[in-house]
Amino acid sequence: MAHLGLWSAFPGRVRPTHGAWRWVPATTALTIVLLMWWAVTATGVVPAVILPNPVDVTARVLSWVRDGTGWRYLVPTLGAAVLGSLIAMIVAIPLGIAIAHSRLMAAVIEPFVAFSQVIPLVAIAPLLALWIGYGVVPIAILCAIISFFPMVTTTVVGLRGLDMRIVEHALLDGAAPRQRLIHVELPMAAPAILAGVRAGFVLSMTGAIVGEFVMGGAGLGTLLTISREAADSVGVFAVLVWIAAAALLLQGSIQIAERASTRRLQGEHS
Repeated sequence: MAHLGLWSAFPGRVRPTHGAWRWVPATTALTIVLLMWWAVTATGVVPAVILPNPVDVTARVLSWVRDGTGWRYLVPTLGAAVLGSLIAMIVAIPLGIAIAHSRLMAAVIEPFVAFSQVIPLVAIAPLLALWIGYGVVPIAILCAIISFFPMVTTTVVGLRGLDMRIVEHALLDGAAPRQRLIHVELPMAAPAILAGVRAGFVLSMTGAIVGEFVMGGAGLGTLLTISREAADSVGVFAVLVWIAAAALLLQGSIQIAERASTRRLQGEHS
């Protein structure tokens, strides 16, 4: 199975296929799913009100591209998601560094970090509306809450998983704590930290949609609510396509920045 790419005994050596062939498996799988979807709806096995035809959904998505409807609703959602992710990153990474370096901080803060993921977002959103009001700010804070956990967790895991021999060598060479952190620890932990940042940015889209469900707004969550209340299943699926496309775009952008940052932090400038 190893030569077919189905299984490898060495996970550290597994990397996605490079070049144009990289997209062949995903494109093939998507094509099969769309064909099955079309077959089920075209034969009338499932009513269109429950599962619309993919051709109709595609036509609606393209019409929103042409008339600007999709873009008009996308910008507020994407803006709140990015703002919330930046807030989470500014708080989570320094906090993760503190937790990884201090037993007292770990004992005090780690339970609250875990607790932040226990309360559902739909329960937090009304409180934010009550405390802060309505608009972009409470939605961005909701995005920050959902993005916070993966960012702080991967920062702690990345720093705790360092090769202590390298850190000890830097200590023996006389490197100060700040120098060790900047020049040794963060570059080595960069892949884990940046993976958490990427996950947080993608999850923030969920926070933005939930926030718009509960607190209102002018984004894709509002458009989804309008389509749902009108029993417009085609519109609901079209909004889901827009949300998925925006999340993929956000993930791809962060992944490119992640690779560049990792190479720079680890001294791979070429």
